[in-house]
Amino acid sequence: MTRTIRLAAAVAATVATSAIADVGPGVCDGQRPSFQSDEYLAFGGGQIAAATQFRASDAQGVVNVYDLSGQSVAPLGVDWGTPLYSDPRWVRSELGQVFGVALDDIGNIFVSHTAVYGQDAIGALGGAPGQVFKIDSVTGTPTVFATLPNNSDPAIAASIWGVNESYPGLGNLCFDVGKQMLYVSNFEDGRIYRIDATGACLSTWDHATGTLEDCTPDADDNPGVVPHGERVWAVQSFNGRIYYSVWVEDLDINSPSTFNEIWSVQCDASGDFIPGTEQLEIAVPELFLDYSNPVADIAFGPEGQMMIAERTMTTDVDQGNRFNTSAHQSRALEFICDEQRRWVPSANNFDIGSGGGNNSAGGCDYSYATSPDDRVWVTGDALRLNAPDNVYGIQGLPQSGGNVPNSILIDMDEDIVQQDKRGLGSVEISCPRAEQDPCATIANEEILCDLDGSGNFTVTFDLTNNSGRDVAYLLILPDPGFTAVPTGVIALPSILVDGATTSVDITFSGGMPGDEFCFLMSLNTVNFEECCTIRHCVTVPDCDCAQIHDQMVQCSPDGSGCFDFFFDVDNLTSDDIYYSFLVPTTPGVTLDTGNTDPSRWDFSPILLPNNTAPMSVNICGVVPGTEVCFILTLHNQSLDECCSIEVCVEVPDCEPQGTECPADCNGDGVLDFFDLSTFLSELANEDPRADTNNDGSWDFFDVSNFLTLFQQGCP
Repeated sequence: MTRTIRLAAAVAATVATSAIADVGPGVCDGQRPSFQSDEYLAFGGGQIAAATQFRASDAQGVVNVYDLSGQSVAPLGVDWGTPLYSDPRWVRSELGQVFGVALDDIGNIFVSHTAVYGQDAIGALGGAPGQVFKIDSVTGTPTVFATLPNNSDPAIAASIWGVNESYPGLGNLCFDVGKQMLYVSNFEDGRIYRIDATGACLSTWDHATGTLEDCTPDADDNPGVVPHGERVWAVQSFNGRIYYSVWVEDLDINSPSTFNEIWSVQCDASGDFIPGTEQLEIAVPELFLDYSNPVADIAFGPEGQMMIAERTMTTDVDQGNRFNTSAHQSRALEFICDEQRRWVPSANNFDIGSGGGNNSAGGCDYSYATSPDDRVWVTGDALRLNAPDNVYGIQGLPQSGGNVPNSILIDMDEDIVQQDKRGLGSVEISCPRAEQDPCATIANEEILCDLDGSGNFTVTFDLTNNSGRDVAYLLILPDPGFTAVPTGVIALPSILVDGATTSVDITFSGGMPGDEFCFLMSLNTVNFEECCTIRHCVTVPDCDCAQIHDQMVQCSPDGSGCFDFFFDVDNLTSDDIYYSFLVPTTPGVTLDTGNTDPSRWDFSPILLPNNTAPMSVNICGVVPGTEVCFILTLHNQSLDECCSIEVCVEVPDCEPQGTECPADCNGDGVLDFFDLSTFLSELANEDPRADTNNDGSWDFFDVSNFLTLFQQGCP
């Protein structure tokens, strides 16, 4: 195939004079993952850094997550030692070697197969080169997300150091939240692949020819890495365009008349590439007289600034263009737009590591947090070197520029004795916690024991969907030792659109009374695409005695300032309950059940096991706004005490007589369908609250009374 190589041979200036930048403020896309591991959940709840590294064994993961929640008090200029999390499955034998890393808006991590470390072991999970892996944000499980064409160079050994090898691998990747697309560069054919959220490849962009193509392998493309000038590496979406770097030169292949480049191409509303809109944005300035090293990562900051991170690379032309990595000759450079909207170097200087500050390892990302956490993070060699420790990993510099003394340093493999030269990969930073509104919220929660003697309990709550998508299914995963019904998947009765609320019932079993446990709840679309996940914790109730529910507080109609407390009680014992006694534990409180003995309640009919009965008590002698508590005992016919529970209620502010609203059955201050539904239920059960004329019977007059009050409204 004949290719038109687009080199910047005639461009001697730092800035590409033909490019008009399409700029604007940046948007933080990556969400904090939510792996259920106890180790990970011990993180502080703020930002994280997801990073890749070369590993020669499974002693440590090739993907790690670092806790950035305490960065505001992190020491500067020395190894921070922040907690690291890596799932046992994120290792070389499973994933092989990976470099590119990206986060989507629900916390999934994407990583891609690489050969840039010089030893590019292929893992058992996919068993093939050119693969992109997705790490699930809930379980941490890695799966093969996509497999791109990657014909190995036959001139390069297929096995070295006892592991499977395959050159050239993939470049880097990014996730566009607005388009819900993953973009991946491929060293084998020089194309950028557009992959949707399900892993389906939709189209490719061929930089060398400027053409939009499908995802089938190019029959005219030779095995192995594409030549310099066609080799796309960094890729990042920004303001409707895909920005990408082109590897034109390195330590071995260079010329005073060539430059590594940053290009961009416009995308349509679906995220597809638009041929003819490509433009050269930046001809990267030379590090020395005649060369620079290729750009491995691109990031955009909150003000629309662009950071590029170089990686020191060599090319062995005697082995079929095999490449390898080196160190100490690569930079982190920032560009901004001038008044003519052209990319120019910013005034900020970013020194990576010790020595001359040219120790970038090729990964970068901006934090979108506020001061002092508004940093830019770059992977780098020799961040500290023999002083007395060796820090190789991630450097967090102020976004205004900086160096080691004012930077946060994280040694990536937590070993500051040994060096890790050439073994560092890329990095992606999640959004700050302030920008991560919960994708769903839970309100009006009620936890009740099931009335079947099983000891199970049901959690009922209102779920509001804030995910930005319409939800059809919920996935439920409780902590170990607990089970949930429905198990796993809950099909919602109707589509829960973004911003809407629905009621959810989940029955759990396990644990002891008082134990706290948590469950993960994932919101999913009708196509079963995960929207987001939240973690919610509840306390196991005591299901051996009694429980109350459907409480209502109503000021006494006599204007005394007392109030009536109505509630339903469930008998969870195996006894027939004849009596209850109410004993106040709040000083100064008087209770009156309306019985000849004001502390006693007689059940009529008898409250049988696993049944429910209404109760009420008049409470006096307390200040509005305070909490009143009393002991509720349960007794059989012989007056043996079966058990007791504590009941608490907040005292309302009872205004003078005539201001109460008896039609407000649920006490929320609003007359609506819920009050009518409650009243009809109480009427059917001959609940004292439905006896609106207090004549001891439940009939038409009570209904008429209620409707009159309902129509008049609350004063």
